[in-house]
Amino acid sequence: MTDTTDTMEIEGLAKGVIDGICAFVDAEILPMEEQYREVLSNERRLFKEDGRLVDEIAEARLNVRRKSAKAGFYAMLGPKEIGGGGVPFELAALVLEAVYRRYGPGRLLIGWSNGFLTMPLLASFVDGPSHMFLSAGEAILREVMPGLVAGDKTVCFGLTEPDAGSDVWGIKSKAHRDGDEWVISGTKQWITNAPYADYAAVFAVTDPDLAAKRQGGITCFLVDATAPGYSVDAVLGVMGHLASDCGIIALDEVRVPNERVMGAVDQGFQVGMFGISEGRMCIAAICLGMAEWALDRSIEYAKQRHTFGQPLADHQAIQFMLAESAIDIFSAKQTVLRTTQLLDRVRAGGRMPVKEISIAKAYSVEAAERVLDRAIQVHGGMGLSSELPFQDGYRAVRTVRIPDGTAEIQRRTIARQLLRGDTIF
Repeated sequence: MTDTTDTMEIEGLAKGVIDGICAFVDAEILPMEEQYREVLSNERRLFKEDGRLVDEIAEARLNVRRKSAKAGFYAMLGPKEIGGGGVPFELAALVLEAVYRRYGPGRLLIGWSNGFLTMPLLASFVDGPSHMFLSAGEAILREVMPGLVAGDKTVCFGLTEPDAGSDVWGIKSKAHRDGDEWVISGTKQWITNAPYADYAAVFAVTDPDLAAKRQGGITCFLVDATAPGYSVDAVLGVMGHLASDCGIIALDEVRVPNERVMGAVDQGFQVGMFGISEGRMCIAAICLGMAEWALDRSIEYAKQRHTFGQPLADHQAIQFMLAESAIDIFSAKQTVLRTTQLLDRVRAGGRMPVKEISIAKAYSVEAAERVLDRAIQVHGGMGLSSELPFQDGYRAVRTVRIPDGTAEIQRRTIARQLLRGDTIF
């Protein structure tokens, strides 16, 4: 079967899934957003004094997860082995692109908004069942996964620390074995979904010598957020928002059963890369969809708005901005789809597209940032107003130049792969 045939079949499947998700959103989620519109549109009402969501919105997001799970959408991006839908990466990218192209940014009950990078409609590695859990043992699959797949529980990805962001080998959290348990102490910072998660995938040094040599020595543990010694000490505000879904986790001699080790002891970095790679591709696809959303509205506005006695669309300066955005979007889409096709071949023995994942994440995010910037410019003063969600989209795409590997880290990864001989395109 040719790549073209495969792609056509995937696109056919994607259309059915997209139609189903959009029908679900229109029937179930948009009425909820209207019900809570006054709270959702005012962050002074949306967040408590400690930065957490008010109870009614936290409950609404839980209801969205449960409804989406019942409809078969919430865990669709997760592999079948853990109870997910097992959809191919290419189909997943097309779905994420379509959802964000249709609904855009600024939707707290659908996707990114108000400093939130979690998606109650579709789970990702920062909050729900994901490819990271392919490394989970029987106890985790039996005791934890059913709640995650059903949307009743959520997880967070506890890797980043105050002194270890891009350089993950710099983490200082430590864990030592004590009988059938591990004892973990340390601090995690900028952890998405930390204020709300029921579990945390926590990375800690278990062999300092290996970690110092960057040859291993880091282990991943699935920690229960109710465990003694575990606490979320703060909710962090992000650019332009009163709060966010990011928090600081403190671990003070937290005890974790050995059966809650994710993957092999001292090999947690490989577990982390499962999640990070998936996260990078999801970000790329979401940014692609948001860029398309912005261009769609820019074209519509340019046709309707008149200046100096003619439609805005007749001005060459506007035409060039629209064309540049189309170039960015087309290039990003081909990059995303090609990379997901390569990812879908990995489990059949294909090579891991390390550099392509980094290319897709870096290019799509930066392309979306340029497109959103042009959309604001096309709309003039209205583009800056809070009546239109362009400012939400612009802040969102600017934000994700940092999580799951900064733009600079992506470029370093690409260069290293090239220097190692990976020059296939």
